[in-house]
Amino acid sequence: MAEELKTQQQLDAFADAVAAALGTHCRTAPLSGYGRGLARLIVDDEDRALRLCQHDAHRPQRLQVFAGLRTRSRCRRRRSR
Repeated sequence: MAEELKTQQQLDAFADAVAAALGTHCRTAPLSGYGRGLARLIVDDEDRALRLCQHDAHRPQRLQVFAGLRTRSRCRRRRSR
């Protein structure tokens, strides 16, 4: 990531760009209930989701990405370092 995401508006714009790159059937939404920092949700038309979270304002380069599927399939959790 060339630019650090320090504000909710920057994270929202980044999530919109990711959704656009993934395809036309993706949309973004606020992530309600996340109170530790910046967060945004990306969902496609098959109810697959990416949750983007940045909980540490002092380390904005650490963006966490979580994937979720509609089925009970398991995804591996990956963190950026």
